[in-house]
Amino acid sequence: MTQVIQVSKHWDVMNKLEDSFNNVTTISFMLEELTEAMNNNRMDAAHNICHALNAFLPVYTDNWDRNFKQAWDQVVRENK
Repeated sequence: MTQVIQVSKHWDVMNKLEDSFNNVTTISFMLEELTEAMNNNRMDAAHNICHALNAFLPVYTDNWDRNFKQAWDQVVRENK
């Protein structure tokens, strides 16, 4: 039973890590929008997108770092 609980814990923590990484699609979308705005000389939109990326990136990396540390601690360190 303990092994089943451990596998479930590992699955949960690794799933959270994957969810965190999948947020990178937001950055990809915003970069595509920025490219489109720049190519069409929509400087107000490009300016807004740059601000949005600058605001989003620290939130994304903080979320990734927290979930990576939790996954590392629960999966790697427990198995040493």
